[in-house]
Amino acid sequence: MDPASLPNRPPAPNVTEPGRLADRARRRVETPIEFIANSAFDHPADGDQAAVVDALVARWQSAADSAGGSKTHLGRLCDAELLSLEQERALFCQMNYLKCQAERMRRTIDLEGVDAAVLDAIDRRLERARQIRDCIIQANMRLVLSIVRKFVTPQQTCDEMLSDGIVTLMQAVEKFDFDRGFRFSTYAYRSIARHAYRSVKAVRSEESRMVRDADEWAFEQDEDRPASSMHDRVWSQLRERMGMLLGQLDRRDRFIIRSRYALGAHRKAQSFQAIADRLGVSKERARQLERRAVEKLRQMTSERELDELFGAKLV
Repeated sequence: MDPASLPNRPPAPNVTEPGRLADRARRRVETPIEFIANSAFDHPADGDQAAVVDALVARWQSAADSAGGSKTHLGRLCDAELLSLEQERALFCQMNYLKCQAERMRRTIDLEGVDAAVLDAIDRRLERARQIRDCIIQANMRLVLSIVRKFVTPQQTCDEMLSDGIVTLMQAVEKFDFDRGFRFSTYAYRSIARHAYRSVKAVRSEESRMVRDADEWAFEQDEDRPASSMHDRVWSQLRERMGMLLGQLDRRDRFIIRSRYALGAHRKAQSFQAIADRLGVSKERARQLERRAVEKLRQMTSERELDELFGAKLV
């Protein structure tokens, strides 16, 4: 692809201050540009191929702009047309060719005499490569959604799985060798499904381990404290009543309630962040799970009994 054929986008700001220009050049020199090499890059790029890529990217950008707010976010993600084998090869070839050019220019940067025009040329090629990458990602969003839907669990929502799937798709685009003769969808499917499976397996394994720990903590007596004290009599009553209620919750909810309300052997309430780290979820998600578990308990008992049970909460 001839540099003159690059789209007429506004060039990157031409930094003239010596200090800022030197910093910009230094950052570029310190960051290699990764791409999938191909012997075709040593020869002039196919003009027809470049025209195909320009048309595809322009069509993708036009569709994204026209969709606006007329569709849901998920609908827009899955609205792009699928790519033919020829279109797919053209996009991957052009994306990696541009990054190859940018990397070759990067290696010529002289920190003793920085040329702003070279830095601008690198930035233009990387920006065009990013546009092509986004076009490929958009065309494969339906594939991601179809895969992650199979792995959704009560512990991992569709949004969480979809977010992870998109990240995996982006990584697959960067690593795919278009010259091996098979479709990108085949390569991406394996990567996304493998990551989703491992993610679900890891969450289940961690949850199982935490529940076992929680079961070992449950209602153990503190031998150092006199059994006749008022404190222990109150806790004995609370534990007895709470044990009956917790038995009706699932394992994860029991773990959250025991951890949050200091029902374990250590008599120390766990923070939402600590619970989130153990469950492998966000702090806000742990807070939501605790509210849901408490609401289940609320439905099992009267308001007065619940106040008595949680009046001993340790903040």
